[in-house]
Amino acid sequence: MAKFLIVVIILFAFGLAIRHFARTRAGQTEKSPGFREFVKNPELWNDMIAGHEETDATAELANSWSVEEIRSNVERYVFAPESPRELWELGRVLRSLSPRTNDALMSILADESKQGQLAKLQQGDLLEEAPVMRICELFDGNMPVQAIPLLRPFLSHESDEIRKNCVLAIAETGLPESLPAVERAIEDKDEYVRSYALMGMKRAIEANELSPTVSTGALPFLESLVRRDQNVEDAARILTQLDSARAASFLLSDEILNDNRRYLHEILRVINQFDLEIGRDRVKSLIQTYAGREMKYPNNYALGESLALLGVHKMAEDAALLEEFSNHPDDKVSEGAARGLIASHGLQNFEERIWEKEKSGGWESLNKDQQMYLAVFWLDAEVNNGGHSQYFFNSAGSNWAVAQDGLKAMGFTERLAIFNGVLSLFGEEKPFRNRDERHEQLASVYANNEEAFDKFDSKYYAAIESVEVLLRRFVIQNAESFVQ
Repeated sequence: MAKFLIVVIILFAFGLAIRHFARTRAGQTEKSPGFREFVKNPELWNDMIAGHEETDATAELANSWSVEEIRSNVERYVFAPESPRELWELGRVLRSLSPRTNDALMSILADESKQGQLAKLQQGDLLEEAPVMRICELFDGNMPVQAIPLLRPFLSHESDEIRKNCVLAIAETGLPESLPAVERAIEDKDEYVRSYALMGMKRAIEANELSPTVSTGALPFLESLVRRDQNVEDAARILTQLDSARAASFLLSDEILNDNRRYLHEILRVINQFDLEIGRDRVKSLIQTYAGREMKYPNNYALGESLALLGVHKMAEDAALLEEFSNHPDDKVSEGAARGLIASHGLQNFEERIWEKEKSGGWESLNKDQQMYLAVFWLDAEVNNGGHSQYFFNSAGSNWAVAQDGLKAMGFTERLAIFNGVLSLFGEEKPFRNRDERHEQLASVYANNEEAFDKFDSKYYAAIESVEVLLRRFVIQNAESFVQ
């Protein structure tokens, strides 16, 4: 789970950096370049980095803004006809000033003459947006309790975009006064509004800001979501974080742990994540049930999660079954079995140990097997996110030789051949380890071989070798390297 979250955060942040590369000069807004333009012309990347540094410098200067300067800039951002991307620099500066912007934001919310304007929808970067959504954004997690009743009417607005952004801002305060809004949003007909309410609660939990009033008051509503098969995994996870004993009793009950439930795999995932005690016989019964069903969603997901749970019991007689299913043609089944094998060998937290070791001691602090594991992991993550060109553009590409060694050591044949094919496009020099030098090299190689890169990407996506399974088999075979 930690590995997944790190990848999502890093790749999401990288995507936002590209998306927000919009520079306004003399009233003209330049179109943001796509990633391939960065690959072909590294100067665009350097310009974007310089732009971020300029914005950081502006944010430093903004610390000396007067109350009136803050007010006028908040008004401009909230009601400007330009999209948030076009006003990205100003938005970033204002968020850096939070909570000093609160007085200006509260003044707008309390002004009855502006109520109609606050909910006026206009086209944003991707979806419709309204000024009240920008107000929620600028509170940046520092919303005062007095704002909650002023935002509550917007929870009834016909626009799900307005409802979800308002409830997110309210829920992440964690304040007792946020509970009615959270409860209302959890009952909303729109899945995304419900998910934003849960996201806000999650943020409050992570910030240790969720009040006991919300912690206890939200429990029956979270259980109701699970019963209705709505936002099951998020609801079950938060329920378990708030009251593990109550969650265990509820999630392991015959009512909920029922193979007729469409989202049982999400419940099983939460049971595994939080180490809730589920009997081995019950797990084996689930495996037998789902193994006999057609291998399509959600049966394949549920079988995979059941196999992952079987390994937690660390019974020697289960090893053969897990090995058998690790060769299953369905990825979700084989990957679940691989996780079960990891658990059966007591290696569940090996990934967290590697991440922490690299974070504290750097790449060189890792042993060779750990380096190969991470190098192959990042190769797969980057290629799946944006192709081989993204892999070599980003810092992970500096370790291409270690990734190549890892593919060999782990028994990849198809993916190794694909990777070697991409490397051949670089000629005798091969990719440079220095990232800046590699950017210049890649620009030339990619411009001359764009179609070949696309073909190798397509081959990689179509490859049948399971990265998850082979990575975990490698860990098990070299367990002594991953217990450190």
